[in-house]
Amino acid sequence: MEQNKEEKVIMVESNKEGCLKYILIIISTLIGSFLAFYFVADFSIKMMLSPEHQMRRAEKMMQKMDREFMRDMNKDIDVIGKTMSNPVKIEKEDNNYIVEITLKQFGNNSGNVKVSSEDNEILKIEANNEVKKGDRENLTSMVQTYKLDKSFDFAKKTEKEKNGKLIITLPIKE
Repeated sequence: MEQNKEEKVIMVESNKEGCLKYILIIISTLIGSFLAFYFVADFSIKMMLSPEHQMRRAEKMMQKMDREFMRDMNKDIDVIGKTMSNPVKIEKEDNNYIVEITLKQFGNNSGNVKVSSEDNEILKIEANNEVKKGDRENLTSMVQTYKLDKSFDFAKKTEKEKNGKLIITLPIKE
């Protein structure tokens, strides 16, 4: 009987040791997880707040903006939702500048196009068109300014419409 009591005491002690072992493993795992999370979070926050990191991000954004600017300079005009070709073409013939404006994007109406000049060297073209269909509204607007290499006489300009284009002739001053 005494031997039975000793065996029970040994079994209870071994059960206590087994439970204690599992409890310590669980506590160690929780502490390790917390420390790993803490170090990763601390490192990430320090890196995000670091001036060098912010400068690298700003430099990358500037490079991206430069690439997009250069890409956009070499292609057609971007319009929200679509792309349209540049409606203005300027050529120099004899003693005149010939300005050809495609009217399609502006409702085929030369009244939607306004041409002005500053000091007979700078040509400004403004055009717009507004189309309403039910509750939808479509607005096309453009402003372009050109500095021409020779002075022109804006008062003597001539305008005519031909094949959906507004053709403006500007005589070059001698």
